[in-house]
Amino acid sequence: MPTSSQSACSASKDTISATALTEPELPAALQARLQACSTLPSLPDVVMRVIALAKAPDTSLHELARCLERDPALTLRLLSLANSVFHSQAREVASCLEAVSRLGIDATLSVALGFGLAQRRDSSEATRLDLDHFWQRALISALAGHRLAMQTGRPDAGSVFTIALLQDIGMLALDTAASDIYGDIVSDTHDHAVIIERERQLLGCDHALVGAWLAERWGLPERLVDGIAASHGSFDTQPPRDGCIIAAALIADAWLSTTPAHLFAELLPSLPQHLDLDTANLRELITTLQDDLPTIAQLFEITLPPGFDAQQLLLEAKQVLHAHNQRLNAQLLTQCQEMERLRNHQAQLDRRIRFDALTGLYNRAYLEELLEAHFLSARKKRTSLAVVFIDLDHFKRLNDCHGHRLGDEVLQNFAELLRGQLCDRVQGGRYGGEEFLLILPETSQEFAVLVAETLCRRLADTPMAWLDGEPVHVTASLGIAHMEGDDYDNARDLIHAADQGMYMAKRGGRARIAHFNPATGSPQ
Repeated sequence: MPTSSQSACSASKDTISATALTEPELPAALQARLQACSTLPSLPDVVMRVIALAKAPDTSLHELARCLERDPALTLRLLSLANSVFHSQAREVASCLEAVSRLGIDATLSVALGFGLAQRRDSSEATRLDLDHFWQRALISALAGHRLAMQTGRPDAGSVFTIALLQDIGMLALDTAASDIYGDIVSDTHDHAVIIERERQLLGCDHALVGAWLAERWGLPERLVDGIAASHGSFDTQPPRDGCIIAAALIADAWLSTTPAHLFAELLPSLPQHLDLDTANLRELITTLQDDLPTIAQLFEITLPPGFDAQQLLLEAKQVLHAHNQRLNAQLLTQCQEMERLRNHQAQLDRRIRFDALTGLYNRAYLEELLEAHFLSARKKRTSLAVVFIDLDHFKRLNDCHGHRLGDEVLQNFAELLRGQLCDRVQGGRYGGEEFLLILPETSQEFAVLVAETLCRRLADTPMAWLDGEPVHVTASLGIAHMEGDDYDNARDLIHAADQGMYMAKRGGRARIAHFNPATGSPQ
């Protein structure tokens, strides 16, 4: 319940969120309906007078008390509240002035507003709202918001109580002014998220904005108008200072749900994060509300909300949360396994695109892509680039005489021999058939010749297959093309030059190396 401190009242003016507009902007059509409606929720004259006095900076408690005494029923409720468990003091108060002094202006205003509206809740005709649920939610939200504000050290607990109590008054206004539409919005659900979504779709705004508009018409202080407008935000979209009101509404929804443990389970992770409220604090809050509700519900003449065992409820909520986390973990594991499968599939596709299936070396398409990149880099940086074109000698004869199985074995073993020379400075793969290509970026012609000679020596020393217990040796013809500056117009010309060098090596007797000179068209 609201604090009795007068300083808390003044402090609240600076701490309630001003994220909503002081003058809410409603859709024009809806605003016209509201303004034309003669049966909007209204307040008794004495309550309107209390609002005016509460807004005046120089109002004295004597003036406020004298105004309230005009309504004996409201005075009795103020006395009952001042002497209730919320304000237990050594001495019982007996006058309206003493009650107002003990409660403070915010608390007095809350009681006046709540009782004034509750008194008139049965006056509307053919309402589409479940009014018992409506007022139970308002009362639980108000009490929970006040307790949360006290637990988290907010100085404006009284204003939080009032905002939480009035956050849904826009529903009363819409139920009257848009009765032809509102029945479809609220008839089959108490879920506020669903109601708000339907309101926005059918009316162009939600009832929080309508409630702020109505509160401004009543002349409520700006901090309360703004608080009502911002009351239906989320922890993620509203400033932390609005968290008590948002959490209070969620607690009320969980409290009145047919499955409270499930909704409290959804709350358990967010309350510590946004309000520094752990399970023990929540259990204390629920227990306190259980004790407070009968007295306050009676004061406001509201049907007592259902009760339950706080410890058992939160135990069930933790079990629901644990089961939910297990399901999430299982889903996460499944998703991770699927991601791994997709990564493996992607890797296989990438390998098929880049690598030759028989030898495991780069294939022709990727070699040409790689050479193009090195060629452009060499032209840009004015660096050198060499290409070595390799063709295994008499390979067709080997296939024809001994079959493709032996030929494949030769290709695989040569690829393994070639792989032994590959590094950052020597990149290569199978260009097609028995042809292979080496790319040597930023290297000299001498180094390219050295690589080619080393490969030839290793090839001479290493059998590429065994046939009937005898080693099968093969030789290769190699052509080298070397680029300095603008020797070649494109990468294809460089490959062609190396290919020409290879053919010169073959014509020269095979098993040798030839360097093609683009200027003369002959080996160097």
